[in-house]
Amino acid sequence: MAILYNQASSHRLGTALIDFISSGRWNSLDIAVAWVRRSGTRHLLPALRAFVQSGGRIRFGVGIDIENTSVEGLSDLLSLEQLGDCQTTICHNEASPTFHPKLYLLRAANDARLIVGSNNITEPGLFTNTEVSLQIDVGSGDDLVLDVLAAIDSWSDVDNGLARVLDNALLQELENEGYIFSERELSRRRISRRTTTPGTTGGRRRTRLFQSKVVPAPAPPEGRATGRAEDEEPSSRTTRPTVSGALSTRGNDPVTITNVLIMRVRPARGTQIQIPIPLRNCAFFTGEDAVTSSHDDQRRAISATHPERGGGQVNTYKLEVPETRGVAVPLIRLERSVDGIRYYAYDGDSPQGKAILDSLGPSGFSVGIDPAPRNESRWRS
Repeated sequence: MAILYNQASSHRLGTALIDFISSGRWNSLDIAVAWVRRSGTRHLLPALRAFVQSGGRIRFGVGIDIENTSVEGLSDLLSLEQLGDCQTTICHNEASPTFHPKLYLLRAANDARLIVGSNNITEPGLFTNTEVSLQIDVGSGDDLVLDVLAAIDSWSDVDNGLARVLDNALLQELENEGYIFSERELSRRRISRRTTTPGTTGGRRRTRLFQSKVVPAPAPPEGRATGRAEDEEPSSRTTRPTVSGALSTRGNDPVTITNVLIMRVRPARGTQIQIPIPLRNCAFFTGEDAVTSSHDDQRRAISATHPERGGGQVNTYKLEVPETRGVAVPLIRLERSVDGIRYYAYDGDSPQGKAILDSLGPSGFSVGIDPAPRNESRWRS
């Protein structure tokens, strides 16, 4: 089986990785990436810690080129060695070729899952950048897996002098010799470059030729105290909104809230969409009775439809989405944050809309109370 991750339109590799690592299905994890930053490790660390503490084996191969890997990111990986079987190898060629793979391999006794693409272990790389990766599930003894392991072995071969096993002494050496920098210093350097070159041409402010769209990232499991997502990759955004954690409660029990809900909708009465009762009552909407448009910043209420007609019982919920007017194949992407739920509307015939539509599959996950449901949806985060 093969799956294409189209980030961030419909998939986020970071969310998938956390689920895979935490699933209990795999006992070995090999990762090779060009860059590691704390903004990425802070999302993965709880799952990685539990993985090694439960007997899992982890091997990292990490590059240190182009001033993107940070002291803090490598320190986080190094901290895993105190908990179990984990080793990090630093890969670098002094002749200047960049170590640039992005590869994730999970293995069990009989199965393997390989993900190859463009995602580094940074928050933009795992959640918010436009990235693509291909997941392939095969047997653990498949020739493809053997080829991948051979590649990883070649990159981490310390005998050829292009790789060294990370320890505290090497981490200090890398920082002292200017191979890596603290995240504060990396941020300062990128800000310095921005103030001298980007956004100007011939001494004047450059006219923007493209639209802007901020893509929020989920909050890390352990809060926001460390790390920054801005200033770390050439493709990362210049503004980053604050985004919620992933838990709510019903009674005394924690309920996981998926950060993104994608819906294919069929508006009635012009621009009114229906939200079926099971969907309205799920954890995603807990505590929220309105959503905010990302197109005009207007809040729009989620309201019950004619409860008096059902003997006082609500038969469905409605939401006005004016952006769907005149759209043949309207799609809605809702994103939950600490500030509430925001939505984006897309045309399913547009390139981005087609990518989102493809993520739902031929029929998606249908919900509703009618024989022909008005809404088709699938949870994504």
